[in-house]
Amino acid sequence: MTLRATDALLRALHAHRIFPKYNAPPPAAGGYGWLRRGDDLLLRGRPLRLEERAGLYGGPYKPLVGGHKGSGLCSIGSFSYSYSALPEGMTVGRYCSISSGLRILDSSHPTGILTTSAISFRPRNRLFEGIATARLEAFAAAFDVIGGKAMPMLEHDVWIGANVTLAMGVRIGTGAIVASNAVVTADVPPYALVAGNPAAVRKLRFAEPLAAQLLASRWWEVDPRFVFDLDFTQPAAVCERLLCDDAMPRYEPAVLLLAPDDKAASDDAAAALADQEITV
Repeated sequence: MTLRATDALLRALHAHRIFPKYNAPPPAAGGYGWLRRGDDLLLRGRPLRLEERAGLYGGPYKPLVGGHKGSGLCSIGSFSYSYSALPEGMTVGRYCSISSGLRILDSSHPTGILTTSAISFRPRNRLFEGIATARLEAFAAAFDVIGGKAMPMLEHDVWIGANVTLAMGVRIGTGAIVASNAVVTADVPPYALVAGNPAAVRKLRFAEPLAAQLLASRWWEVDPRFVFDLDFTQPAAVCERLLCDDAMPRYEPAVLLLAPDDKAASDDAAAALADQEITV
């Protein structure tokens, strides 16, 4: 499905402080960061949910050879940003920091048949011209290049270092850190620091009891003006306050929903910028 980047969409993104470039100025002359009026943004899968105050600085997503190109937009939580282009199917929670050079292992070869060669799933490659059989054509039409797995998911307060590689289907737990150049092939526990190829847990950010308290506090759901008015250099004290206070002000951000139909979105479809949730 294609979403047309109209002036209304650019205004909606800016109104929600969703920045397609670091501290991007307001839309002007048909452009907003790396987005341009008239761009056709190809969206796949479920609608995208973008919370206000998020940064998608990386531009259109470029997959591994054979993967699916993407618009550069994805579901992302408030106060998160990425200097890497992200695919639509990826989900990013709140307060996440993603450096440059992120790669997703989003293109695979079949491993359970006679050969791993591209002859089985790219029979139109001119290397194989004139020898593609009906069986090859049928197999290629049904082959899923991403292996039937979901895109990676980041929970909250995740820090991804430079030049990290993520396998399909991995989940990075809240509070985790992925060191530069790591290759992540399995889920990362909350508040773990992982490094290496394949990435392994090197240490925990906090002792397990405090990590459990942080998860229980769900501090990322509390109004940041309340949270960061506490002594946030003392996580244990913050947890104690949040876990004993039922009257904490919740953070309920404005949300931009991108759910195009088969035709390009019109200006009218993006007009109601004052709504809490907007479908474009």
